[in-house]
Amino acid sequence: MMGLLAAVGILLVLFGISVVIIAGIRHFFPTTEGFIPDDFKRALSLQFAAYYLLAGLLLLLIQPT
Repeated sequence: MMGLLAAVGILLVLFGISVVIIAGIRHFFPTTEGFIPDDFKRALSLQFAAYYLLAGLLLLLIQPT
């Protein structure tokens, strides 16, 4: 069970890093807004990237050593 939580944590951290990159591109290059569907714009924001990273790091933190 702890291995599953660690795997989910790693995936959340990787997804959070990906979303930070996408949000940075959206911020510095506003012409790319048209390529992202409206349904995903909120989930690909910098605020949600912080949530993904924090949740992933929390799952990695609770792993026993």
